[in-house]
Amino acid sequence: MKILPVLIAGLLAILVMGCSSVSVTTDYDRDLNFATLKTFQWMSVSKDQLSPNAAANMLQNSLVDNRFRGAVKTQLEAKGLTEASANPDFFIMYHTGTQEKVNVTNYGYGYGRWGGYGGGTDVQQYTQGTLILDFINPTSKQLIWRSVATGALASKPDPDTMEQKINGVVQQMLEKFPPAPGK
Repeated sequence: MKILPVLIAGLLAILVMGCSSVSVTTDYDRDLNFATLKTFQWMSVSKDQLSPNAAANMLQNSLVDNRFRGAVKTQLEAKGLTEASANPDFFIMYHTGTQEKVNVTNYGYGYGRWGGYGGGTDVQQYTQGTLILDFINPTSKQLIWRSVATGALASKPDPDTMEQKINGVVQQMLEKFPPAPGK
């Protein structure tokens, strides 16, 4: 049986976020002519290269991995690229991670409309998930393009809407690929 990356749980968590709450940034090699890229292939990751994460182990799910890869493939094929079985123009790899965060909102203190004194502080704990999608030069093994999606994770993913959310996040991540020449 194929062993999937332990960090797929982080992927699951980031992908079940509402798309509107996802922040996406991209970076790329400005010297590369992306118009020459026509084929891609997924790069496999050694189990030894992964960081263990207990939460990730709980949510490890090959269905999510397949949905994510399928969504990436669909977006790239819509842009005219094809998956290659050998000698691709670039490799694809992804990484995931989570971090516990605290959000503190101070409403201030003061007199209310009817003379009462009010205000307060709201403290919320949440898990922030990060998904990194990398495109790598197969010859030099150097990064040529990266998209990073970050956002608050849903505490209880709904399996009925997961594929829709995966597609939405991947679409956001690949929106600016390939970058326009000369930018």
